[in-house]
Amino acid sequence: MSYDPSPPSGYRQASAGGGLLRLLLGNPRVLIALGLVVFAFIQYSASTIKQENPFTGDTITVKKMTPEEETALGLQSVPEMAQQFGGQIRDTRITNKINEIGYRLLQAKERIVTKRGKQEDEYDYEFQFHVLADEKTINAFALPGGQVFITMALLSKLPNEDAVAGVLGHEIGHVLARHSVQQMAKSGLLSGLVNAAVVATSDGTRNNSQIAQMVGQVLQTKYGREAESQSDRIGIQLMLEAGYKPEALLDVMQVLADSMKGGGRPPEILSTHPFPETRARQIEVYVDFFRKNGTEARWKG
Repeated sequence: MSYDPSPPSGYRQASAGGGLLRLLLGNPRVLIALGLVVFAFIQYSASTIKQENPFTGDTITVKKMTPEEETALGLQSVPEMAQQFGGQIRDTRITNKINEIGYRLLQAKERIVTKRGKQEDEYDYEFQFHVLADEKTINAFALPGGQVFITMALLSKLPNEDAVAGVLGHEIGHVLARHSVQQMAKSGLLSGLVNAAVVATSDGTRNNSQIAQMVGQVLQTKYGREAESQSDRIGIQLMLEAGYKPEALLDVMQVLADSMKGGGRPPEILSTHPFPETRARQIEVYVDFFRKNGTEARWKG
């Protein structure tokens, strides 16, 4: 009769489970971190909703917010944004031209939706275009609900109307893709997970918490880079449909690249935007795709 010194399988499982329980009870930081993770996901589920984006066709997770709330959020931020960049210009010749280009792109958006056999849903924003007086800061951006801004510093460097349309089309793309409310949804969850990681890895020094925060930054900037690429795609669709030359976006990338010369820039993985040269390569691919497949095509890359 042989003797097997190994304990029964049930004993092993109980021992393993007991070991895990002892580990958790013996390390309160881990328990607190798990609680923070659970809370972050509960809060995320309660404050977000999945919807099909009417323009891109993607299923996206956004912060629960009515169209009116989204528009109000953008509108209430307009004075502050304008003040940061020298206020809005008073040259009606320039503002009228910007409005003309912007609304031409918006009409193109309506035609693209019609080509797809769809009608606009409740998220049909009333866009407004603002030219800011700042002559030093090369920038353009959009707020939730359709508030689009471009600085005189950038506008003055654009070589032609097609390039201006490229900038405005890109910013319209951010609004149509609802990047702001997507980011609002993600930031709360990521913040909770980063806090949990900081607690779980804390060893009394700053090293581990800095690593956890670095991971959070990388995830956030990755979302930013993906949003920029998607906005480039949407802008190209709008430009083609409106009769503009989307290749002019390459001129915009050159302006952005020139503005970065002489100063250090972080690695692309830590940047909220793809580098201009990266975007230029992507733009060429997108232009070729939509020229071949039509402006109503959906990008599947």
